[in-house]
Amino acid sequence: MKNITKALQDLAKAVNSNDTVERVKVTITLKKPKASKANAKPKGDK
Repeated sequence: MKNITKALQDLAKAVNSNDTVERVKVTITLKKPKASKANAKPKGDK
C-alpha cells in the first residue's frame, strides 16, 4: 500500500505542475490473495 500512496503523491505533484492537465482519473483494483492449498478443503467434502 505504501507504494500506491507514494505513486499517487508523485502523480499529484506532476499534475499540479502541469497547467495543461484538466482531469486525472485513477482506478485501483485490489484482489484478494488466493487461499493456501494447505488450508483449502478438497472438492467433494461436505
